[in-house]
Amino acid sequence: MVRYEVKKVFGTVGGRLAAVLMLLLVLLSSYMAVTGVEWINEAGDPETGFAAISRLRRAQKEWSGPLDEARLQDIIRENQRLCATPEAQSRDYQQNDIAYGWKQGFRPVLDMMNYAYAAGFQEFDWYCNERVTPDQAGDFYLNRTKLMKQWLHEENSTASHLFTEKEQAYLVAQYETLESPFYYDYSEGWTQLLYNSPFVIMISALILGYLCAGIFANEFRWKSDAVFFSSALGRDRAVAAKIQAGFLTVTCTYWLSVALYTLITLGCLGFDGWNCPLQTDLWKSFYHLKLWQAWCLTCVGGYIGNLFFAFLTMWVSARTRSSMFAATVPFLLVFLPSFLDNLGSDRISRLLGLFPDQLLQIYQALRYFNVYEIGGKVFSAMALLLPTFALLSLLLAPMMYREFRRKQIR
Repeated sequence: MVRYEVKKVFGTVGGRLAAVLMLLLVLLSSYMAVTGVEWINEAGDPETGFAAISRLRRAQKEWSGPLDEARLQDIIRENQRLCATPEAQSRDYQQNDIAYGWKQGFRPVLDMMNYAYAAGFQEFDWYCNERVTPDQAGDFYLNRTKLMKQWLHEENSTASHLFTEKEQAYLVAQYETLESPFYYDYSEGWTQLLYNSPFVIMISALILGYLCAGIFANEFRWKSDAVFFSSALGRDRAVAAKIQAGFLTVTCTYWLSVALYTLITLGCLGFDGWNCPLQTDLWKSFYHLKLWQAWCLTCVGGYIGNLFFAFLTMWVSARTRSSMFAATVPFLLVFLPSFLDNLGSDRISRLLGLFPDQLLQIYQALRYFNVYEIGGKVFSAMALLLPTFALLSLLLAPMMYREFRRKQIR
């Protein structure tokens, strides 16, 4: 019976087209991730492809290892030497690009320095790394916490009014307890995987919402509800089979898509750098995660989000008997928070940090300082989102069952 319901999902022309579209978009996302890695050649021109990836890997591998004070001093000295070359001093942009290419082996470290030695926590100074001296290498990690404290406690800062004292203490503790020195390595596979993940997971939620919208409503659209409900098992096992079909559709489609995207991207860009801290990519993030852990969190969060969106869509379709109306639910939940976020209110932005769309874009959510004090305890957004919407997904299953089995035949 479950198999029959799954066949009905993918048996229509729309269902087959949706499956093909999902495959094409996953392949497109993988292509975007792979071609997102560039190598600046000796002439100052960007290159992409496997040869460019190989050159970048070799260049960054030369500087891989713990980013302790000695390694940071070596990078600063090398950067100073390259900044003093005629190519770097030239007013010709092509010559500047050539000098930029010489720094590709430690470019991510220079980007971290542009944050660490900036004038303020919310600033990124493109030329800050050129002004840093080897004597300042010891302040690299200290400045990260120092600038964050200043941002939290400055009188004119919005953060001082936005967070409670316990929330501020939580953020400071997260910064102070982060393990250092960081480990640096070539990690383009994982960073590109994370960077493009919101596109893959959001598209998955929208397509699965479309596929699941008709599981209940199609019985009424096809005028087969009289036969369905008058059958011996139409109001119990058949309804349960529809719920199971929705669960299997989401689970299989989502994990196959994510697995394909992961294997293609890491297979082309490499698995190197899996144990680098998230902060080598997202410098300000307060989460204590390695890159591989951030990817696991992204996948699990995306699955919970897809399951919640699909089950909510199925419940709406069971209640309204309309697959078209139900299919709009994922679109509203994905795009409405983005519209509200444009209002520019910090408090609204923090509230939106608890909306289910955050599960579809965890890479972005890991950037934000969304923490919440509840009952005297402070929780991160991730600590609230995952269990909350996993529980809501479980609760939607009996709600769907109860809603559809008591429908009257028209």
